[in-house]
Amino acid sequence: MPIAINGSGTVTGISVGGLPDGIVDTDMLANNAVTSAKKGAGSILQVVNTSSNTHQTSNSTSWLDLSGLSASITPSSNSNKILIVCSIAISKLDNHSFIGRVVKDGSAISGAGGVAEGSHGNQYSGVWWTIRSFGHACSLYTAQYLDTAGSTSSITYKAQGATSDSSQNFYFNYTYYGENHSYASPNSSAITLYEVAA
Repeated sequence: MPIAINGSGTVTGISVGGLPDGIVDTDMLANNAVTSAKKGAGSILQVVNTSSNTHQTSNSTSWLDLSGLSASITPSSNSNKILIVCSIAISKLDNHSFIGRVVKDGSAISGAGGVAEGSHGNQYSGVWWTIRSFGHACSLYTAQYLDTAGSTSSITYKAQGATSDSSQNFYFNYTYYGENHSYASPNSSAITLYEVAA
């Protein structure tokens, strides 16, 4: 079929692969013209970030939500991956531990975190952080995990924490002692979700 240009400027007669290599460059592509389906495996399709500088303390030995540290993402494919990167600012006396994890729609993520040893009945499974800090600082601790989306509906990832003994509180985003000194400055926590093409 011969190549023809009609009166409206439409070109006909070009077969698939008929353009020379390199003729279509980045400048010729319209903004957002490349959809998620056309991006290769490993491409970052979207990023969601939530940060929290809310102060929270607790002596709970059961899991509770860390205030404001939650993010939701709607994957474009259930086979895509979600890279979870979560940083928490914790102050804790070096006596018993802060225990932390990230949950997916309220449930522990299969395969994420440690697995309790068979002969240790008091250990928790699914732990991302075990922190024994010191009361004069609020240090930042980061963990990450590559999850499988498993859905194209909105998924909520949330950080949770507990203390290993009810006599010892943990302090989220601020220091145990809280002195009016530069070394006792508060901190901020964040959770970032990256959708990665499968």
